[in-house]
Amino acid sequence: MKKRLGWSCFALVLPCLAYGQQQPLAADMAPRATPVTSSPAANAPVRSKLAEMLEARTRAAWAAFKKKDKDSYAKFLTEEFQAVEADGDGERTKAKVLREVEHSMYSDYLLQLFQVQPIDPDNAMLTYESSMRFPGGSAVRFKRIFISEWWTRRNGEWKMARYQETPVR
Repeated sequence: MKKRLGWSCFALVLPCLAYGQQQPLAADMAPRATPVTSSPAANAPVRSKLAEMLEARTRAAWAAFKKKDKDSYAKFLTEEFQAVEADGDGERTKAKVLREVEHSMYSDYLLQLFQVQPIDPDNAMLTYESSMRFPGGSAVRFKRIFISEWWTRRNGEWKMARYQETPVR
């Protein structure tokens, strides 16, 4: 019980701590060219390579899950991966999550509002929002959740170690 409570507290408190202590990355401190146009895209902040890479990996993981491709999805997870989903069923191990891939029920989804807080060179917290649509006749037709993921670099490859969902009403 202490171990579960510890990781749950870690998942909830770490983003707040990381945000309050976030140091600017060298790429964020580099001078930026003056935008040529005044379109919203031209005025958007430059995203770090880490943020782009983690967003791309997350999108690829969601695509594998939607296709019910257990082997592809497994490649994104560390061996000690644990997830806490919004259904209230508690922690799920990597093995349990992989068994659930085949039974995925959502028919479509939208991922947005990605934010990355680097923790150290080999760890980062990724947060984003997911809006999911389920097939007609499902008990729930739409679901919106905020997600926090802890990504860690192992042998040069970034993998997801923790996944936490929070329902949005």
